[in-house]
Amino acid sequence: MNINMEHPLIRLAMPKQEFNYERLFTTVFEEYLAEYKNTRYDNLIDKDKSIALARVIKKLEVNSVPVQEFFKDELEAWSEKHDNFSKILKLVNLMARDMFCCFDPNLTSPDGEFKRCNRIYAVNNDGIKDYVAVMEPEKKGLFASRKKPNPYVAYFAELIRKDQEGLLPKSKAEEAVAATHP
Repeated sequence: MNINMEHPLIRLAMPKQEFNYERLFTTVFEEYLAEYKNTRYDNLIDKDKSIALARVIKKLEVNSVPVQEFFKDELEAWSEKHDNFSKILKLVNLMARDMFCCFDPNLTSPDGEFKRCNRIYAVNNDGIKDYVAVMEPEKKGLFASRKKPNPYVAYFAELIRKDQEGLLPKSKAEEAVAATHP
């Protein structure tokens, strides 16, 4: 699943303005969300939005682990305080911050480096993974080979490679250990 770098939410993002993670999530997953009612996510009522998001979340994996298993503690904590729709929106926001943090200009370091995360998300369609990533656009033209490589493509390609080799943390506990022992 290709993240469109030309999407206005990414291209027009400005520092000191709130980055709309939830909207970018629903845009990237639009084709999967439309499977439920065959309509745009924005046209659904809250109950149908909740069902459509839940169906996508059921298929989602983070670092080759089902999302519901990876974020089990958070989901249990939220279930006591929130209704189903609010709980799903909180999970979507949490996942979207992992997926799209590199595009948020508010998280860019002073030296211009974008924020990186050690989580890669994929929709598992019966064993075939559809990674959420920026893909290399097809090179066209005479000077296509001279184009400067896109750092986002390299970042996501590295995450995909690490996921396929099993090098990314499979739980929050593993992630905490990896953070303290680089």
